[in-house]
Amino acid sequence: MLHQALEEHGSTLARLVDEFISYSLPWFPVVMERPFMESLERLGHEHNADTALLALTMLLVVQGARPDRATNPSHRNYILCKDLYAALQLRRAPSLQLVQSGLLIALHETGESSPGAASLTIASCARLGYSMKLNIDDGSDYEDYLSWEAAEERRRVWTGIYLLDRVIYQVATEFKAPHVLEDLADHFRLPVDDACLRTNKTQATQAPSHQPVSVPVDVPVCYYAREIQAVRFLGEVQLLQRHIDVNSQPEKFESLDHRLMQFAGRLFEQTPQGWAVLCGANAITLTAALALHRIGIDRTVKSQTLGTSDGAEASLLALTSFINMVRDTCNNFNMLSAQEKIPSAPLPAVVCTGEAVLTGIRMKELLGEQFQLDYEPFRLTLLYARKSWKLADMCSTSCTMDSEC
Repeated sequence: MLHQALEEHGSTLARLVDEFISYSLPWFPVVMERPFMESLERLGHEHNADTALLALTMLLVVQGARPDRATNPSHRNYILCKDLYAALQLRRAPSLQLVQSGLLIALHETGESSPGAASLTIASCARLGYSMKLNIDDGSDYEDYLSWEAAEERRRVWTGIYLLDRVIYQVATEFKAPHVLEDLADHFRLPVDDACLRTNKTQATQAPSHQPVSVPVDVPVCYYAREIQAVRFLGEVQLLQRHIDVNSQPEKFESLDHRLMQFAGRLFEQTPQGWAVLCGANAITLTAALALHRIGIDRTVKSQTLGTSDGAEASLLALTSFINMVRDTCNNFNMLSAQEKIPSAPLPAVVCTGEAVLTGIRMKELLGEQFQLDYEPFRLTLLYARKSWKLADMCSTSCTMDSEC
């Protein structure tokens, strides 16, 4: 099955792994390279359905969004992956590779703008993860490097479920299923930088970036760890939207806004030159900020205090600022040469760009001609991203319909 799928894709196993590691692992490193490569080597002389499925789901992510769903290899591979994923859950005890495969299927479904299917898949990942006790991090030390590496991969998979669960919730436009994972415990250790995987045992188990989730924002941590910190804020915003009346409890809104702005300010200061560095964390943070202040605006509209509320005025100014930040980032990306752009933009960046477009549309509805926005930078970025994510095409359509751009 795997070799046939690779032939249809016109690729080799080595090229598939290289593409996946280059473009998906930096922002979503839920599959660690060394253990997976060892599994692939064994696959040549001993059958392992879990490893084969994981390779197929990597191919699914790499193939990206393509037209003609009925005949393209990506769609056939998706059906194959879903069937095999379901069959393996019924026939054997869960493995880490099975959960990783489910995560990549859910990632593909989210990028394909199928949040309903993604919600079901991520829920199955959570169920498998709980059964494997991936949520438990007791803070213990490790006997050797391999035991540390195994625990690190488990942490990455669990935080990957946590991250994608919140992203799926944000993408869903109709029924928003509740979060499938509770919040991470404050003592749960954040993943470490991949550079630590190439060091000796002492350095790896005592890496300075190996910090708990509750670590202050001033302490440097790796790219993926920053994404986890950012998505915690996004999850808080989503819970605020789901359960709390902002007008009756403004202190909760203000507290979250204050903490989010502190985090954002420090995060943007730490972002080095280059649009792709920390792109996922920056995008998730801006998505959380846009979503938070849209909640504030929508609640004041319901209470008919939009024109008289100081809080509403502050939210309008904040939204304008955040939209402009996303627009400027899109402008910077669009000006890059073809060689400077990576083939696949991180999915959180697509979600953030779409959130900015939808917020701009909402602002225009509320303010009319007082609010003007050039949608062209967003549209160009989304047109580029749709090569990998069908979701970008949906967001681009919203942009075009609103502005006739």
